Amino acid sequence: MMRSIISPVVSGLRPGGRRPTFSRSWIPRNTPSRLKNMSDSTHNKKRPSFELGSATVKTSQPLESSQAKWLGLTSIDWVDETGKERKWEASYRKTAGESSSDKPDAVAIFAVVSRPQQPPSTILVFQFRPPVNKIVVELPAGLIDEGENAETAALRELLEETGYGNGPNGGQAKVEEISEILVNDPGMSSANMVLAKVSVSLDRADLVPEPQQEQGEHIKVELVALKDLYKTLQQYNQKKGYVVDARLMHLALGIAMQ
Repeated sequence: MMRSIISPVVSGLRPGGRRPTFSRSWIPRNTPSRLKNMSDSTHNKKRPSFELGSATVKTSQPLESSQAKWLGLTSIDWVDETGKERKWEASYRKTAGESSSDKPDAVAIFAVVSRPQQPPSTILVFQFRPPVNKIVVELPAGLIDEGENAETAALRELLEETGYGNGPNGGQAKVEEISEILVNDPGMSSANMVLAKVSVSLDRADLVPEPQQEQGEHIKVELVALKDLYKTLQQYNQKKGYVVDARLMHLALGIAMQ
């Protein structure tokens, strides 16, 4: 669930403020039951169908920082390596404060899906992003809510946006790794996130889970074989005019180079 016009807005972090590590010891023991309860209560809420690409920006105008709900602008005074004083302009999440480099704001999910007689695949999401006025191809991602840790948020967002993991027809999802804190666009913003590697096991290749997206979310979902990921992303851009998230393209290129 991405609520910001540029990047997700933080609303909390894991209890105690500890940084995520590459360790399975962070996986919460009560996650499956929580996700099951959420799945049971929301799966039957059917949402109206929609056509991807029908959204468009009507107007765009400058916005004063004091009028913005989610984002703010800040002027940074800093000293470079030669001792020269300089200024920098940057944006920040208002709910996180001007500096949140020690706290994970959000989590992106790199899912590796296993299906009978099918190559390993990953889950991509497609949604209209007003700042670029285009459909963007991304990994599933969302905010870490207050009281959550990154593992719980990753499984919750995966289920909500895509239907995969511990939901009807969604198979079983397991968090394998959580990265250290990563920055999104450090030349413009203090926004950050962590990357969760999640394994999803499906009993049948033809299962299509029902996403549990919230009001205002219009997200399409596709499974793409990892071996075809880079080529497929290029085709989305060249043939359909979609914009690919830079981090996703970097990941795909790395896989293709192996």
